[in-house]
Amino acid sequence: MTAFSGTEPGGCNDDITMHTNPSTQYTTFNHVHSTTATPPMSLAYHTLLTSYHNLTSHIVPGPNSSTYLLPFLFLPIALLIPPHILTHTQLSLTTLSLIYACQLHAWSVGGIDVISINLSLWSFILLVLRDPRRTHARVWVVAKGVVEESYPVKMRRRVPWVLTLLVSLRLTGWRIGEVAHDKTQPPRGMRRREFLKVAVGTIACSYLILDATSCYLRTDPYFFASGMSVDAAYPAPNAEMPMALVLLRLLPPRLLRASILAGQIFAMVTSMFYLPALPAVGLNALGLLPDEGSPHTWPVFFGGFSAVGDRGLRGLWGSWWHGMNRQVTATPGRALARALDIPNKSVAAYALLTTSAFFFSGVIHMGMIPPEPKSTVLSANQMRLCIAGFFWAQIPAFGVELAVSEAIARFAPQLPQWRVAKMAVLAWTAGWLCLTLPILTDPFREIGYWTYHAVPVSLLQGLAGEKWITW
Repeated sequence: MTAFSGTEPGGCNDDITMHTNPSTQYTTFNHVHSTTATPPMSLAYHTLLTSYHNLTSHIVPGPNSSTYLLPFLFLPIALLIPPHILTHTQLSLTTLSLIYACQLHAWSVGGIDVISINLSLWSFILLVLRDPRRTHARVWVVAKGVVEESYPVKMRRRVPWVLTLLVSLRLTGWRIGEVAHDKTQPPRGMRRREFLKVAVGTIACSYLILDATSCYLRTDPYFFASGMSVDAAYPAPNAEMPMALVLLRLLPPRLLRASILAGQIFAMVTSMFYLPALPAVGLNALGLLPDEGSPHTWPVFFGGFSAVGDRGLRGLWGSWWHGMNRQVTATPGRALARALDIPNKSVAAYALLTTSAFFFSGVIHMGMIPPEPKSTVLSANQMRLCIAGFFWAQIPAFGVELAVSEAIARFAPQLPQWRVAKMAVLAWTAGWLCLTLPILTDPFREIGYWTYHAVPVSLLQGLAGEKWITW
């Protein structure tokens, strides 16, 4: 008989007595002391860790290693180093090597995501394609006029200067040495009350759109059934079907389903911009946030929808839709045109800028797909290509619009002013989106984006006699 102490796989320390019987050649184990219970805090931490891993692996990608976070330190530290210590070339070579090495490791552990891809591009732009320490200046309005601040000499001013630059993805409030951008700076914002009126109205409208589209989604298997075509017939009607749904189903399936998808995307994105803006404007009203940091002093998030009727897809993406990532995605194309000595106003320069903007937009949005999506139909890479494919599909459409507009400007310059021409442009834009938006359905459907109602309290369900709370 031999006595020893050991540790079981569960992590409990027991004193165990081992008995060996030579005649029967078997061994028995008797526990002398009972196992100790797992501490509640350890169990809670393990549960939280498991939930987070499930979230970032199967639903929304996110940080899963320390190397994911390091680039967020390397970039500001690099820009805090003045040019007389490290030149532009030295800074870009050393810092980018560190940033990309960390990101490659992080992506190998937890997959790609929107934020890290965006940081990768933003780092390349600030460290290679631009030289903000020499060419950028922060500008803002004060009572006596406009203040302009170049790269500060003193560290106590340099730190806020660099941190502000890093979060200014649209380079709002910055002069960067490009005439087209600099002439709009500092930006002309809105009065605080006017902005709040727009923001609250937009949020309310978006909430209703999300509620209405979510109610429709429950009635259409297209948004849940893997592989179902966007042109598939609607389910058979029944006696309890609301009249509104009956009328909606008079529309072609592709048109209605693409419109539902477009409505959800529009409402989600507008809410993402305006909801965080409200507390920031409130802090500004209390004097706790400077004017240049308040969203009401920035350019509007979305432009006028009339641009779509005037210029089609170019107006939709270039003027109406938000341009939050425009400086990130379009700058490589603009830099390439400059390197090739292509004139700024030329068709070739516009083609490079457009291709760059949509190509990198597609790459960034690939990060919406988790590394291990819960799907038996599409792999993660197939889903990423679907997401990117929607953005890449806009590039040839821009080419078609550009060719047609050039022909019209030459042979029928008055045509764009006609109302029938604007209606034709709107019809073309809607038709192209009906053709390309369903590309996004497969990845969204496989991930399960529409499993839950988009808003926690459904006004439409409540008014219809169903439960108000959806979550």
